Amino acid sequence: MNIGLASVAVVTRDTQRNVAAMVAAMKLYKGKCDFLVFGETALQGFDSLTWDYEIDRYTAVVQASLPICKMQKAARCLGMGVSFGYLERSEDKIYSSQIVIDQHGEVVHNFCRVSEGWKAYWRTDHHYCEGGGFETFYYEGKKIAVALCGDLWTEGRPEEMKALNPDVVLWPVWCDFPCQAWNQKVKYEYAQQAARCGERVLYVNPFCMDTWARDAASGGAAYFQGGTVMAELPAGKPGVLIVSI
Repeated sequence: MNIGLASVAVVTRDTQRNVAAMVAAMKLYKGKCDFLVFGETALQGFDSLTWDYEIDRYTAVVQASLPICKMQKAARCLGMGVSFGYLERSEDKIYSSQIVIDQHGEVVHNFCRVSEGWKAYWRTDHHYCEGGGFETFYYEGKKIAVALCGDLWTEGRPEEMKALNPDVVLWPVWCDFPCQAWNQKVKYEYAQQAARCGERVLYVNPFCMDTWARDAASGGAAYFQGGTVMAELPAGKPGVLIVSI
């Protein structure tokens, strides 16, 4: 199975544009990838929330929303699986989630981030929530688990993930490391951490187009195995890294 780790350009609060960018990447890599994975909050952008629920409830989207339906349609029409991060509203709760859609356009997994680093927790109330733990699902015969950004740096979570014994761990993030720092040093720290979590870990970071954003993601993707960077897309510009699993 060929998995594409898609570090595409994201514009904060421009969901329509972000959907178009993801669909364009799917079309471009049709026939090259079986499954395309985008980073954390690739749908709306990481800095989209105000921490005022009466405003944010309109920024976060439910699974049955039009943007997600468009992505399901693209997956079905192109015969390609896709996963992307989004700010999810479920009843009166908001989560940082990662949805997985198969090549038939069906939702096969929806993971809610378990660590609180996605939110300004000192300002938020009970509406802003985390999930309970990791789970696995099967895609093209592979046992897969998902973790978002700080999840795999949280005490006890690497061991929890490794105990699931997945064939592949998808690790979408939103990280604002300076490009040079990531490319020369930080990626090796992530490779070592990934080794604590699973045999094969696939990391992907969006490329935020907003120069004003406080936490502008700097792009990049990597395939970690055994504490080593097996393949990478350097931070600093959009692109897709194809990994054969």
